[in-house]
Amino acid sequence: MMFFPDYAFTNVQGKKTRYQTLKVLLSVLLIFFYLFAVSRKNVTIIVDGAKKNIITSQHNVEAVLAEAGIRVASEDYLYPAPEEKVRTGSVITVKRAFPVTVLADGQQFEIRVADATVASALAKLGLTLGPLDRVEPSLEQTLTQGDTVCITRVERHFVTRRTEIPYREISRSSEKLDRGTSRIVQEGVTGVREETRLVTLENGVEVSAEIIQSDLLRIKQDQIVENGTNTELARSGQILNFKEVFSVTATAYCAGTAECGCPIDSKGRSVCTGSYNDGITASGRPAIAGNGSSSKPHLVAVDPSLIPLGSKLYIDGYGFAVAADTGGAIKGKRLDLLMPTHQDALRFGRRTLKVYYLND
Repeated sequence: MMFFPDYAFTNVQGKKTRYQTLKVLLSVLLIFFYLFAVSRKNVTIIVDGAKKNIITSQHNVEAVLAEAGIRVASEDYLYPAPEEKVRTGSVITVKRAFPVTVLADGQQFEIRVADATVASALAKLGLTLGPLDRVEPSLEQTLTQGDTVCITRVERHFVTRRTEIPYREISRSSEKLDRGTSRIVQEGVTGVREETRLVTLENGVEVSAEIIQSDLLRIKQDQIVENGTNTELARSGQILNFKEVFSVTATAYCAGTAECGCPIDSKGRSVCTGSYNDGITASGRPAIAGNGSSSKPHLVAVDPSLIPLGSKLYIDGYGFAVAADTGGAIKGKRLDLLMPTHQDALRFGRRTLKVYYLND
């Protein structure tokens, strides 16, 4: 039986322990270097088209961008999402937000977008489109810096309106009527048409109106008027030629003198003729009432712009007359008939008379 010294056994045991320790340390180093190599990743960052390659040991997008000193605003476009893991070959894309103008509903909106379509920009503003509304550019269009989006609100509705169709007035001559008179032979009737239109409004302004239906509810009827051409008047066996006939409002007056019974005030003015109470008419004739005969015609006050002074007249029911006087209240188709007394004038009152303006 062979015996070894104790120190020899101890030496062998120590060498074995050191070898195992070295082996463990080597394994740890290998694992460390492996993990270090694995954790280092080659990542590409693209910001608005500009590429940047980096080697990083960060684990997610947010950390990689922070390490690279790239800040991303909330309006900017970022892909992948900040919490996404990164690995070798990962590509991180950043698109900076830019301003876009939106015109809608009479307002101007300014927003910042990145990698957005028109549809997403409108959604961001909370703007919705009606079924007929138009938007330019189209909803699918990708926006670029400086773009302006315009929304046109379009409405359509039916409007029913009634319109009047005016009638014409047709004039014709009649020898049965005296010149200066007329009569309506056929009354005019206004026509009525009903139209239904399809009205289109853009941003509240009417841009078109298309007639959808048109109905004639009442046919118009033209008015026919006969105008007199007769200039001959037969009275008391005589044929009188006249220029025109008037229907006048007639009153009566006296000469304004005390002899005819006209009241005169303290200043010498009479009720009928005021201060012109010297018994002489405006034409210079004595204010003496006639009887309506051709030799002794009535004297009447007229508006000389309608009937010149000195004109010969025939008054239906009263006979012949001469335009001899004027009066402040006698304007237009008015006439004042001179009476012998003030009481006669009062009894006459106010009447409507037919007056013929005779040829000289």
